[in-house]
Amino acid sequence: MHDLTPSWLPSVGERVGIKGSRLLGTVERIEGQGAGARFILKVVAPPDDDVGAVYELTQAARVARTVYTLGELMPYP
Repeated sequence: MHDLTPSWLPSVGERVGIKGSRLLGTVERIEGQGAGARFILKVVAPPDDDVGAVYELTQAARVARTVYTLGELMPYP
């Protein structure tokens, strides 16, 4: 069995995207290592020119969970 090394691993202070949503997060803490690592984020709404979208995304960010696995995150450009 091969131990696959992820091609991307966020670090504390890095901005990340949350898969399946338009929300963003900043990594505040990392608990564990490897495949079992959990990333604790400060979740925020992305910038948007649509005031209605900003309001909805801000509300979603307020109630979003804050702990994610690597598979749920993606690099933020």
